[in-house]
Amino acid sequence: MELPVFLSRWLVCALTLFTFVSTQYALAGHSGVKGDTADYVVVGVGTAGGLMARKLSDDKKTSVIALHSGKNFTNSFICKYSKNTVFSVLSALLGAVPPFDPATLDIPPALQKELADLIALTTSSAKPLYETGFSIPQPAADDRELFWAMALPLGGATAVNAGAWCRGTDQLYAQWEALAGPEWSAHKIMSIYKKLEDYDGQTTNPKARGHHGPLKIRQDSPITKLSQVFSEAVILATGFPFVLDYNDPSTPIGVSPQLQLTHKGHDGYYRVSSATAFLDDEVMNSKGKGVKGRKLRVHFDSQALRTIWEGTKAVGVEYMQNGITKKVYANKGVIVCAGLGSSPFLLHSGVGSASLLQSLNIPVVFDNPNVGQGLADQPHVLMLFTSNPEDSAAGSNGVFSQISWLPAPGGDPTVRLVRFTTVDAVKGITAALLDLCQPKSRGSVSINSADPLAPFVLDLGEFSDPSDLDLFVSAFQTYVKQINIQLQTIDPLYQLIFPDPAILDDTAALTAFIKEEVGANMHFQSHCRMAPINQGGVVDSFGRVYGVQNLIVADNSIVPQCMDGSPMSSAYMIAANIARLMGY
Repeated sequence: MELPVFLSRWLVCALTLFTFVSTQYALAGHSGVKGDTADYVVVGVGTAGGLMARKLSDDKKTSVIALHSGKNFTNSFICKYSKNTVFSVLSALLGAVPPFDPATLDIPPALQKELADLIALTTSSAKPLYETGFSIPQPAADDRELFWAMALPLGGATAVNAGAWCRGTDQLYAQWEALAGPEWSAHKIMSIYKKLEDYDGQTTNPKARGHHGPLKIRQDSPITKLSQVFSEAVILATGFPFVLDYNDPSTPIGVSPQLQLTHKGHDGYYRVSSATAFLDDEVMNSKGKGVKGRKLRVHFDSQALRTIWEGTKAVGVEYMQNGITKKVYANKGVIVCAGLGSSPFLLHSGVGSASLLQSLNIPVVFDNPNVGQGLADQPHVLMLFTSNPEDSAAGSNGVFSQISWLPAPGGDPTVRLVRFTTVDAVKGITAALLDLCQPKSRGSVSINSADPLAPFVLDLGEFSDPSDLDLFVSAFQTYVKQINIQLQTIDPLYQLIFPDPAILDDTAALTAFIKEEVGANMHFQSHCRMAPINQGGVVDSFGRVYGVQNLIVADNSIVPQCMDGSPMSSAYMIAANIARLMGY
């Protein structure tokens, strides 16, 4: 039976209207965070991811879903206040097994107990703050399995770290530009830093510092007597000068009794993290929903599993939340800001070494054996000094007492290779860290299971290049030995007690000590390297993953050459620059 002509025309019009309305509704859903679809999906809301989510959603027409594997601890006691940094930092640096037994140290029993109590407290405090694990055995470091940690709170490491703001040097960024192009030149990077900073401190070069950005940077003050003593000792021991502003590109080498820290409030009372600077209550509520017309949604306790593909085009992310597998879709792209987890995410998504992926029955989307390779850290060795308890400011809002940027002993005096910092944690005891700023050793982060929830495999490659071990030995025998001598001429209460100073002249014993005590700094970089693919690259100069579409990595994993400052500052800068290159 045929329908009347007028009814047929009515049905055609109705169907056409329905199709039009449905299409417009779907498009509206794509432009706002409705259900499981947005313009962009951000994987990881740590240092870089927090900034990226903010930058994208600043455009009120752009919608963002961000997946964060941890919780929102921004207003918790341990994360909110700078005074608690000592607990959150040492809990990661000490790891599961403290590097020394306080009972074996030649210090008064009362100090032994105070130090033991601090170690116990910091070790226990790590549990809710970090995902932790151990590397595979490190052959050049006595086959030790080295402790590693990844910060879990919203804002990532910035929610728990010391907040030390240390840019890289122009010398380093010249190497970045050679690998990644003019958008990563020292001049371009300087302009990004200036836009990020709200610097409150002294400098010899005001034009090099920003004063209106979202990140409050304070110069630690007043200078404590402890800071003065250590700074004077390092200057006398090394011959390198006092530096007023170590973030001035013209003064990359030298000694400063004043750290620059991401703190705010009176005397730096409050921590400034990626969460407080970019995802405060003017941006989203405590449940992760954007406010004031912002199309943003942060899903907490959401572990990203793999990319969802249409061919080689990234169209979404599969994730796990509360034991349930879910999916979110992206119209414009997926942006990975997962830090140490970025390479495992790519591998589980089918981007990586084809032979590895095939052995795990993971479908290969693009064969790139560079994924997860070239991992760099800034390894450290911990020392202990006795100090004059009357000089201490332990319990203040800044955990460090001084910072020294030094070249290799006898090497190019303009190139940062060694960092010596002191930690004022207990009155009468000062911890010190000797770090390598630009180590040559490289490791990897990989997978050995098709299950994205299985632990990844971390190889720090510690001392895989023997020159790093040689540099540690030289720095101890040249710098640390002389620092200890100069300290005692200033005040005999200052003295190296761990290691025993007697081993500094015994190269074999000192080498054995370094191998036994070297640890990861959790400054993981360069395993999704931004470089030409034939030079170990995983992403191009825009952060775009080679071989696929609509997939970007924007965190420290893309660092072209190991950062010679702090990776916190580079993570912010990288995310800001990638967002700029995306047009935000």
